[in-house]
Amino acid sequence: METMQALAEKFNLDELTQQLEDVVASKDPVGYMRNNINWEIDNDTDNDENLMRIAGFMGADLSFGKNYEAWNPIRKFLDWFSRNKVAKKVKRILCGIADEIKKLIDEKAQLQRILTIALTAIATAIGIGAINPLLLTVLVGLLATMILKGVDAVCAV
Repeated sequence: METMQALAEKFNLDELTQQLEDVVASKDPVGYMRNNINWEIDNDTDNDENLMRIAGFMGADLSFGKNYEAWNPIRKFLDWFSRNKVAKKVKRILCGIADEIKKLIDEKAQLQRILTIALTAIATAIGIGAINPLLLTVLVGLLATMILKGVDAVCAV
């Protein structure tokens, strides 16, 4: 309970819930993250295997041949996302509670409840002080993807 109270004090859960609702309604978690993260940090775009794996769980269709590299507008973001330690850490934590998230989604629980469970898991794993806007953006994007595509699509073994 202390963690949940601290989360409520540090973050505007209503605002985060509204962001999650908006992303789910738009059905575009990649677009949400692209508009809220500086993915230009990493200009190295040589990792096609990671690009295809991440694009697949984010629902992007990159099956239009080898020429996608020259004009794919989300390639830099996907490459950055696949290697970024924050994104990997958030994904690992969420996948650690995948059964609980899946159960809440199946029960059609309120989005704020799903968000609170996810935030609590992250705060427990890395500490509330380590949660920053980048992490929150990744969290909302991954939760929206789990809701839209299924938990297994994000946490595939």
